[in-house]
Amino acid sequence: MAQGGRRFLRDNAFLVAAVALPVIVVAFFLLASAVPRWLVPPPAYDLLLRAARPYDQGRPRVSVEFKVRDGRVEAVVRPVAAAAYPQPATLLLFEHETMNVREVPFDVPDLAESDPPRTIVIEALAGRQVLAQTQAPDGYVVEPRTHRGSGIVGDLFGMNRYDYGLALVNKGRVVPITLASTDHYYSPVSAVGWVVDGGGR
Repeated sequence: MAQGGRRFLRDNAFLVAAVALPVIVVAFFLLASAVPRWLVPPPAYDLLLRAARPYDQGRPRVSVEFKVRDGRVEAVVRPVAAAAYPQPATLLLFEHETMNVREVPFDVPDLAESDPPRTIVIEALAGRQVLAQTQAPDGYVVEPRTHRGSGIVGDLFGMNRYDYGLALVNKGRVVPITLASTDHYYSPVSAVGWVVDGGGR
C-alpha cells in the first residue's frame, strides 16, 4: 500500500504540486497575518478623536475645532454666518483597555455672528496629558479604513455602500476602532491626540 502511494505521488507529481501549492501559500499568508497579533502588544494609550454629527437646529450655530496646547485639549468655537449650516463636532475617546469609544462631554456656547471666537478648555479631560502627534509612544498610528457594507445583494444591484472608519496599526497588527453608533457620527473622523498620562505599560 505504501509502495502504491509512492508510485502515485511519483506518477502524479504535477497534480500533487498543483493542489498543495495553493494550500501552502494560503497557510503562509494566514501565518504572516497572525504573527503580529502574537508578537505586537495591544495599544497602551487612549486616543482622542474628532467626529462630525448630523445637523441639529437646536444646537448653537457655531463651528468647533479642537487643538492641543501645553498638553491640554481646547475647543475653539467660532460663530458662523446666518446662511451657513455647520455640522456639529464632537470629541470622542477611544479607551485602550476596553477598546470602547465614548463621547467626551463639553458645553458649546451660543455665539452671535458678530462675537469673537472663544477658546474653551475641555474640563472632562482636566489633569490628563495629551500629545498631538501622529504616532503613539508605543508605535501605533491611526489609519483610515474603508470597506463595503451592502453585502451580496448590494453588489448585484449596484447598491454599494462604503463605510469609513479608523484603525490603529503597529508593525502589521491592526486594531479597528468601532464607533458606538455609526448612525450618530459622520465622516471625517480624525485624530486629535494621544492621552499619555499613566497610559503606558
